[in-house]
Amino acid sequence: MVKTAAAVAVAVALFAVTAGSALATSCAVVNKPIGSGEAGTATINVVTGTFTITSLNLTPSGHMRGNFLTVSVIGPGGVLLDTVSVFGKKDLPDGAHAAGPGGTPCDGVGIDDLAECGSV
Repeated sequence: MVKTAAAVAVAVALFAVTAGSALATSCAVVNKPIGSGEAGTATINVVTGTFTITSLNLTPSGHMRGNFLTVSVIGPGGVLLDTVSVFGKKDLPDGAHAAGPGGTPCDGVGIDDLAECGSV
């Protein structure tokens, strides 16, 4: 549920920030080092539902530099529940949501769809 809320908030915020020129997704690369290829950072408070972009790395022409948004998920009492790195520029083909040897959208291998993992 927490990852689902984070993924949805990230998608909406990135769509707004990029004025609709790019689609965001809830896909994350398993075992990707947090911060590598980062276009920005954000936090989502699951108690208040507040989503805040804390940094955004843009080119002079206003395009995102990097392909990932690092999202910190904050829970009750300000406790950090999770930090996830999601694709930020475009959605992936349906087959990529289940990529990797595991073959399911939330198998901990290859690319995971955080919307699918949210119910775990």
